[in-house]
Amino acid sequence: MKSMAQVKEFNLIIAGIGGQGNLLASEIIASAAVREGHRVRVGETFGAAQRGGPVASYIRIGSEVYSPIIDPGRADLIVGLEAVETLRNAFRFLRPGGAVVMNTRPIVPVEVSMGLQKYPSPQEIIEALRRIGAEKIIHFDATSEAERLGMALVMNMIMVGAAAGSGLLPISTEAIRQVITERLAGPLLELNLKAFELGLEKSRSQ
Repeated sequence: MKSMAQVKEFNLIIAGIGGQGNLLASEIIASAAVREGHRVRVGETFGAAQRGGPVASYIRIGSEVYSPIIDPGRADLIVGLEAVETLRNAFRFLRPGGAVVMNTRPIVPVEVSMGLQKYPSPQEIIEALRRIGAEKIIHFDATSEAERLGMALVMNMIMVGAAAGSGLLPISTEAIRQVITERLAGPLLELNLKAFELGLEKSRSQ
């Protein structure tokens, strides 16, 4: 992990579908970065429908960051809550040698359900990520892991944990854990912390 003094610019995109908890995940990572004294800028884009449409959060961390805009080919890390959205954002934004943390569980669009389009397999997506220059790819079915914990909605905290476990974020795991504890204080806190720890373990095992 880079020390705070070394971080000039770190660009992260969290990509998914509306309703997957994308914005909460980005808020937690950004808040943890602020807690550790970093300059942080955050922006979002939404598809035509917030729930069910594409959602991407842009998190920029570092002393030389002044805008929330990430230019094409400048993302250091893409955290994908949905597989095709991961690839779509990586194709445009991932820098050569960048990294990807991906939930392999698809959310199949209507066009695919009707047989009008084909949804690529996880292996096809991984191969495409490699072709566009991803150096490190961490991938697993985070939705299934969340379901095993008893609530599919904590998939986003599993993915936050996986991002932290990648060793690429310029912020400490403990800072993220503290923000989760404060931000999600309540009856579901223990479940969200379990999800975070599970993501850490899954990421570190790859």
